[in-house]
Amino acid sequence: MGIRRMSWVGDPDMFVGTARDWGNIVRDRRTDLGMTQAELAERIGKARQWVVRFESGHAGSASVDSLVELLEALALDVRVDPLDLEDPDPMFMDIPSTDPFER
Repeated sequence: MGIRRMSWVGDPDMFVGTARDWGNIVRDRRTDLGMTQAELAERIGKARQWVVRFESGHAGSASVDSLVELLEALALDVRVDPLDLEDPDPMFMDIPSTDPFER
């Protein structure tokens, strides 16, 4: 399950649900700022290859601290809103499996 909404400079209602989404946001913002991967890596104290992997959607091993450092280095802000449980987003609904072995 992902964060329902994330605010950032480009789209105040962007949905972020995967590591790939985070990678796209970081890459887009970095390039908007005219920053190289090496420059971003230096700002957050990581190797350039770490930034490459993050931007490629391999953020699964990134710590919350690393994500916060990235967001600060790129002047991004995150807003998390509670889910409206009365009117659930279909993305988060449990859909019954059609697999006969999964009962």
